[in-house]
Amino acid sequence: MITKLGKKATQDEIRERAMKAGAGWHHHCLSRECYANDTGKEIIVFECGDDMLYCDSSKELREELEEHAYQLNKPKRRNRKPVKHEALDLVRKYVKTGEKWHFHIAMPHCLLSMANCYTLIVENDSTKGKHEWIFDAKPVELVRAIDDYYLERKK
Repeated sequence: MITKLGKKATQDEIRERAMKAGAGWHHHCLSRECYANDTGKEIIVFECGDDMLYCDSSKELREELEEHAYQLNKPKRRNRKPVKHEALDLVRKYVKTGEKWHFHIAMPHCLLSMANCYTLIVENDSTKGKHEWIFDAKPVELVRAIDDYYLERKK
């Protein structure tokens, strides 16, 4: 799917595009096992308008893109209770048992979900299990909580 729809790029090309694109972009980190990844490698997919680029993944670029995306979409500070959701419970279970996993937040009409809503997808890389949850608005706090586990900021 990725090799047919996207264009191979370098990490520097994707980094540069993200820094220049303002807030009109998003990215996905796809493991080798991801249902949408036909490259045989761990990759980063960058979507901006009608353009879709992909490159080999690195922890540095993943973290840089996440940080840049968070800076562009700073949530209002709220005194809220900790995030609770079954997707977060599932991620915690995977982390506790050492299972390999990854996740996606698919924007409306995004490569990973052509639906007109936000779709959170959590995949188990070992079993190929895939769980999906639909949201009317982007579940920012939930995605950030899951991302903390994905980027190993929480264990």
